[in-house]
Amino acid sequence: MTYLFENFELDPVRAELRRDKTPVPIEPQVFDLLKLLVAERGRVVTREEIFAAIWGERIVSDAALSSRIRDARKAIGDNGSAQRLIKTVQRRGLRFVGTVSEEEPAHRGADAAAQLPAETARYTDILERPAVAVLPFTCQSDNPRDRFLADGLTDEIVAALSAWRHFPVISRTTTFRYREQGGEGSIAALTGARYVLSGAFRKTGTRIKVLLAVTDTESDQQIWSQRINRDLEELVDLEEEIAAHIATLVAPELNGAEARRVMRRPASDLTAWELAMRASWLIDQGTQADFALAERLASDAIDRAPDWTLPHTLIAVAKFQQAMLGFSGADTSMAFAETLVAAKKALEIDHGSWIAHALTAVGELWTNKNHDRAVLHVKRAIDLNPSAPTNYHFGGCITGFAGDPEAARGYQERLFRLDPVYPYTAVIEADLGLWHMMDKEFYEATERLERSHRWDPRYGRALQRKIALAGLKGDREAASVATDKLRGLGLPLDADVIAASYPFRDDGHSALFLEGLLRAGLSRSGAH
Repeated sequence: MTYLFENFELDPVRAELRRDKTPVPIEPQVFDLLKLLVAERGRVVTREEIFAAIWGERIVSDAALSSRIRDARKAIGDNGSAQRLIKTVQRRGLRFVGTVSEEEPAHRGADAAAQLPAETARYTDILERPAVAVLPFTCQSDNPRDRFLADGLTDEIVAALSAWRHFPVISRTTTFRYREQGGEGSIAALTGARYVLSGAFRKTGTRIKVLLAVTDTESDQQIWSQRINRDLEELVDLEEEIAAHIATLVAPELNGAEARRVMRRPASDLTAWELAMRASWLIDQGTQADFALAERLASDAIDRAPDWTLPHTLIAVAKFQQAMLGFSGADTSMAFAETLVAAKKALEIDHGSWIAHALTAVGELWTNKNHDRAVLHVKRAIDLNPSAPTNYHFGGCITGFAGDPEAARGYQERLFRLDPVYPYTAVIEADLGLWHMMDKEFYEATERLERSHRWDPRYGRALQRKIALAGLKGDREAASVATDKLRGLGLPLDADVIAASYPFRDDGHSALFLEGLLRAGLSRSGAH
């Protein structure tokens, strides 16, 4: 059953709110609140009912409810004071007062695209994205209280996966309703989900164990499984941190599974969604040729769905990856300029795209040297998706060059808690070494830069920083070894050229880095 009001569609099966056929970014609990109010529009829904429907038996503050109400009104353009659609009934609850009609799923069959007006038909490809259902985690602990913890973890995972935005996530209200209906196949049949994430939770003493599995309901095959063991003492916010780690693991697996399915189809038959998934797979392969082909496929997806943000962000990601291939070079002023252009196009379409904000931040730092704007964009990216390791990579880089090495280390150390084998580990370790160097913590800087070099001996930025660090420590032998290695990579050895490629805002940090390079024996521009 799809609910229609004004120019909106509320689709419980796909867990989507759409405005003029375009998906509206909305958090799972906000969607659940809106769905409850619309479904029960003939009466006042009490606060107690809302708490029970959205949070179950978990204890949450009134502020949490107020936040969800505010976000629900914002999603449907309902001013809180005017209360055009969602009316507050004092001391009783909320009532949806808009005019609503209902549409059965059968009315949106295979011929629906042909019946749409030309200006909206292009969105049908996008709406064919496969949905993901997160089943309520089973609790294997003896303590009955842990069942509430397992349910809370399920809620957090739904929110975390929704933040990645590629796949619609079935609302927790729907999956909890069907928790007793059987296995993955039953849930898929009832919700329309292609992929199902299931899990089991156990707490023993100070240890948490979570078993995870992803099932492709189309083939009825388990395509991925994982075991997570964590110590409670390591976790500041138990549910949030575990959920973020799980989302970090699951999101790429869903992309990979969908890409493998798409790769079996002829290119001539691909929808905009499938073109985007193939482009995403190519970007993960990591070669210049793959990036170029990914851009072409993403451009084809844009031709089919020009107002869809994902293909634009894929082009921005491909541009970023190409810039990273040459990142060890001294001149990075233009390397990320094309990334910035593509990311800004994505933001024009969807200002809630976390990856577009993140890549805009990178472009603002390296292309425009605009630290303030870069910080604003990367903080927005983290707010939108706190489980994406990329955000903490960029957050650390930008915050460090903006003049706060301690905050930069906090960002990038959190990254490793989310993804211990992050693809750019050498880059992150080299960054951490730089931030320690700026705080004159030379022992810690040495450890981090050595780790970076072990991960990738050809990463020139780590060698540049090893040279500067050796100069500051007065270790001419280490400086000579690192200089020879940098020379072997064919990279510049001019101290001024290298220092100018580091966008420090703090003059003291810039001077310290240049001092290290000079004391290590590197020459300056124009020196004979």
